[in-house]
Amino acid sequence: MTSTQPLLYAAPSAFTIERVRTLVQQVGPEAPTVEYKEKPGPTLARGVAALANTYGGLLLVGVNDHRKITGVREKAIEAVAEHCAAKIEPPWTPEIIPVPLNDGSDLFVLVLRIVPGTHPRPLLVDGVAYVRHQNTTHPADWQRLGELFAEQAATPEAVWHLQAPQIPQQAAGGADEAVDFVLRSGVSLPVAAAAVWRPLSERAVTALAGALDGSRLAIVMAGMALGPSGTGGMSGFRRAGLNRSRSVRLAWSACPDTWPADRPRPIEAQATLEVPGGYGTFGQHLTLQVDVTVRTSTIAAGLWQPVHRPVTLPETAHLIDALAEALTTPDLIAALAELAGVDAYAVPQPRNLHLVTARPLTSVLDTAALTAVPDAGTSRGAHLLADPAHDLADPTQRWTQVLQWLEQITLDGGLTGAERLLQHLPGPGR
Repeated sequence: MTSTQPLLYAAPSAFTIERVRTLVQQVGPEAPTVEYKEKPGPTLARGVAALANTYGGLLLVGVNDHRKITGVREKAIEAVAEHCAAKIEPPWTPEIIPVPLNDGSDLFVLVLRIVPGTHPRPLLVDGVAYVRHQNTTHPADWQRLGELFAEQAATPEAVWHLQAPQIPQQAAGGADEAVDFVLRSGVSLPVAAAAVWRPLSERAVTALAGALDGSRLAIVMAGMALGPSGTGGMSGFRRAGLNRSRSVRLAWSACPDTWPADRPRPIEAQATLEVPGGYGTFGQHLTLQVDVTVRTSTIAAGLWQPVHRPVTLPETAHLIDALAEALTTPDLIAALAELAGVDAYAVPQPRNLHLVTARPLTSVLDTAALTAVPDAGTSRGAHLLADPAHDLADPTQRWTQVLQWLEQITLDGGLTGAERLLQHLPGPGR
């Protein structure tokens, strides 16, 4: 599934006619977040308002209903801006990005960008609040209209929606020093009003677990956990621990054949899913977070002894990449959309990544090829944000983000040289 969300935050210079063609080809017929207009007309303001009153998105002027790029004259920018300002109440005009066709003509595609949280809601046209449903624009019913008016002034989505994880505790108390690090990422999305009352569907939760089990994340974790032997046992994402009608915990683990039964597994993962509506809770978001706990440094040359071996930067990079990929797979997105009662296009991509180490970073990751900054102190991890202009469903853009994260992790650890070291690190499948 193509996500339009990265384009909502990309620099205007990132909009090229090639990227517009790719978007039109991949999205296909109009979607809840994309609408086409061959030229400015009397219904353009309705399309803008409908996107603004729903998920936000892009309205492309100069593309017809058959997805053919026809283009418009540059002077259409003024007509579009005046039309929106005159028809939309309260007066509001979206950002307009002209993209030249570069075919020798003087024609453009106008990209009208409607970013959630940058405008009041509802926006009315001729006194009507229009909304998007699938690929259609229609007036909001009385229930949705009431919800729009009841909303507080639109504010940008909170950047930090996942808290940092804690290092697991030993049975005797205190942090488990065998832990190398814990990774945490996930997504948070608003739940439709009609879905707030619903408990978590067992079928959708099973689909979510299946999506995680079938992801490259499970493959990468298993490869790290089994060690030099390459053989062992693995349990897929299954319910374990505290499970209720509105909260689910799915546990995963793997270890080599000879791993002692009384020791924590070298790789453990937990997916936690929560929806609002429980007694005493007032949130309006569904949250999925996935934690990966890594103890692979205790695997030493086939002897399962507590001997620390630094985790390499390539190992860390591929694990982070696999985690980000798992959270953007179509099957997982479809399961989350069903649970939240929203369209799949409304499911956001991961925004946060936390890496928390049990010991100083320099004793957890292999940093021998890096240079320590004098008196920089110690670090036990990093809290990272994704560039919203990166499409994490795209392997190339995701790998670029992963390398940026690794550079930030090492810089926060008082180390330089990662940018040079990582620039030639091949991504998955290369």
